[in-house]
Parts: sequence; structure tokens; C-alpha cells
Amino acid sequence: MLQFLLTMPKLININDTTVLSGYTLILPTVSVGNVPQLAVDLLITTYNFNKITTIWHPAIVSSVGDDPYHSDRGEICTACELYGNKELKLATIQLRSTVETKLALKFFRDLQEAILPLNLKNVVILSSAFDYELRNINNEKFYYISNEEIEDVMESNNVKLLEPSLNGKYFINGSGFATKLYEILKLNVNCTLLVKYVSEGDNRPDALMTLRKMFKLFAINDSEPKIIFPTSWEFVFGGPPPLGMY
Repeated sequence: MLQFLLTMPKLININDTTVLSGYTLILPTVSVGNVPQLAVDLLITTYNFNKITTIWHPAIVSSVGDDPYHSDRGEICTACELYGNKELKLATIQLRSTVETKLALKFFRDLQEAILPLNLKNVVILSSAFDYELRNINNEKFYYISNEEIEDVMESNNVKLLEPSLNGKYFINGSGFATKLYEILKLNVNCTLLVKYVSEGDNRPDALMTLRKMFKLFAINDSEPKIIFPTSWEFVFGGPPPLGMY
């Protein structure tokens, strides 16, 4: 196993490492309601992102399926893929599977090493958390942590700074590996963790709110476009009942 890990291919295979220079990279984490993944789905379809490459790592649980964005192309998608939009200078890694706990730390460090040569402008980690953790349910649902000077932008958009616990560490119940990934990436890149507190259920509205919040916070576009839903959302709660049952 050790020899396999030492000889495994590069995490992100891009021939020209300057292709993403100056881009903002959006990273969704596996968290409550899959809100980050749903928001990235909306981002990819609304702005017609192009697939750049497939990302493989032994920490990512393998999966394969139909193209979630173009049902007419007959292509397949895997557990982790990199997409980009040249005009917006935005890239995103869509993570459709979970990460093995024992290999998670190595994955985060390998990811940090892989993105350093890309000369990214900054990295935005998306996460969600259980909203019953909030002391006042009427509070704003968006919080952030960042190593950038963005307090004014965040405050003007009603996004509050997340305070660490007594031991100086951040604990966000339901956010998965978000804080650990942030702690590793912040050492070498400009990094912001954006968290939305949600209730589990139909979390498509939460994804839409997260996308719109990103429009404002990171100046994705001058005006909000018409949101395009991916074809994979057509049967979120399953397909139509089979005719045979009647």
C-alpha cells in the first residue's frame, strides 16, 4: 500500500499549470444536506463551466455515473472533477463522494501541494452546518473564516465572522472536514471558508442562496444571471412511478 501511494499519479493533471493563474477556486466539502455540492452544480450549469480534468486520489471513494449536466452527450462523470470558466476566471472542484477518514489528511496535503503551482488568486471553501447549533434561529445563516482582509465585504453582506472555541480551534457541527481543510490551505494560499447553517431536507433553496451570496461576496459577475438547474435535479426525489404498479 505504501509503495502504491508513493507512485500514484499527480492529483491534478494539467499540461499547462498557468491555465488557472489568477483564478478563484471553489471547493465544496461533504456536509449537511450536500448544500456545497448543490451550489457548485448550479454554478457549473448557470455559467456553462467546461470540464478540465478528472481528479483521482485513494482517499476519495470511487463512483461513476451519467453526466449530471448534459444528459444528451452520453459522457460519464466520476467522484471528483475539475471545472473552469475562462471568462470569469473561476474554477471549481466538484466532489461527489466522501473521503476516507484514514487517508483524509494525506488528501488535504496532496491537494494543497497540487494547487500551489496553479498560482490561484484565492480559494473559497463551501460548507454547511446544522442550524440547530445557532443560539438564535433568527440570526444570519452565513458565517465565515478567512486569512484575507475581507471584513468590510462580509459585514456589508450580512456574513458574520465565526468565532473559535475556547481552545482556539473551530468546531462546526455537520461541516465534515471543512475546518481541517481550511487550516491546511490557509498556510500557503489566500483562503476563505463560507458556511451556511441549514436544516436537512430539500436543500435546493439553500444551494441557491449560497450561490447568490457568492455572487456578491466574490464579485463573480456584475449582474445575477438566470439560474439554470442541472438535468440531474429533474428527479431529486426519484423518478415517476412505474406504470406497471397500476
